[in-house]
Amino acid sequence: MSDAKVEAAPKAKKNILLFAVIGLLVVLLIIVGGVAAFLLTKSSDPAADEVAAEATAQEDVKKKKKDKKKKEEHPAVFEKLPQFTVNLSSDDGEGILQTDISVEIADAKVAEAIKGQMPKIQGQVSKLLRSKSVAEVKAVDGTDKLAKEIRELINKILHAESEEDGVISVNFTTFIVQ
Repeated sequence: MSDAKVEAAPKAKKNILLFAVIGLLVVLLIIVGGVAAFLLTKSSDPAADEVAAEATAQEDVKKKKKDKKKKEEHPAVFEKLPQFTVNLSSDDGEGILQTDISVEIADAKVAEAIKGQMPKIQGQVSKLLRSKSVAEVKAVDGTDKLAKEIRELINKILHAESEEDGVISVNFTTFIVQ
């Protein structure tokens, strides 16, 4: 009986050693396979890397165009600002500008943001309008330039990140200069 116990102990040590060696070989094979896969997929040709980067850039442009088209499919959302009546600065006296402004916005969330910031928007737009002269607002491109400035001002207040966020366009529904 004592001989059986003595023979079982060396067999157990041999089995544990065998499993350890097999486990170590498996881990080494996995590591070597991972390194080989990395080296095979890595391009050593810089031109191929540039082609891949260009393809990625083209995909990004296509995605942006698709997003823009998707936004264009939605009906326009407009928010009307209160009427503005301001004195204009002028060399030959003073003029008065009275205007109604409607802004085209990206979505209903922006409308809520505009309503929340309305006092600040009114004050800043009024200040901008007062800084203009009669000649500036009567010029052919004067209203276009003014609309662009108002759009940039409101988007700055709303912290709009891109051209498609926030206010998309500014539209003067009435524009009276005296």
